[in-house]
Amino acid sequence: MRQAGEVVFASIFEERSGRSKGAAVVEYKTPEDAAAAIEQLNDSTLGERMIFVREDRESGRTKGSKGGYGGKGSYGSGGKGKGYDNYSKGSYGKGGYGKGGYGGSQPLRVGPRDKGRLVYVGNLPFRCAWQDVKDQFKEYGDVIHVDIAQDVDGRSKGYATVLFEKEDDAQSAIENLNETEFQGRNLMVRLDNFL
Repeated sequence: MRQAGEVVFASIFEERSGRSKGAAVVEYKTPEDAAAAIEQLNDSTLGERMIFVREDRESGRTKGSKGGYGGKGSYGSGGKGKGYDNYSKGSYGKGGYGKGGYGGSQPLRVGPRDKGRLVYVGNLPFRCAWQDVKDQFKEYGDVIHVDIAQDVDGRSKGYATVLFEKEDDAQSAIENLNETEFQGRNLMVRLDNFL
């Protein structure tokens, strides 16, 4: 990341076991350096893998904020849960999903009983809709819920969660869809680690 400018801080997200989640946050000294990194390094290759680089908008998520982690329409408990200020600690907010679902369906709660059925899908195209994701994943089992993470402006953050009816179906989707092409991008598909 130093190719684009002066790096002040970098942190790789890790699972509890210490294994990399395949994502990181990099802080640059100036906004210009950060913009240069996005322009120069997005869709470049790191090792043998293509990476995507975008502005991180997570840091502003706070208690009760609308439309993102900890607020209405996404993770948190309908805007009353804790925010999602620290991704690396995995604090989704109390109560699982807030209001939202399929664009305004009934609130869906996700908890420990759903472990093994909730799948994280990363590297999504920013313009894809939840229905596109559902259509791709329902080949491997009954999909209960799809949630594409959004920033405060309602724009996709490039990742989603998919809740399956059965653990076996979730595992089948992971095995068959991880690192496959979807709308011009290679998906990162794994179990969600925050339950």
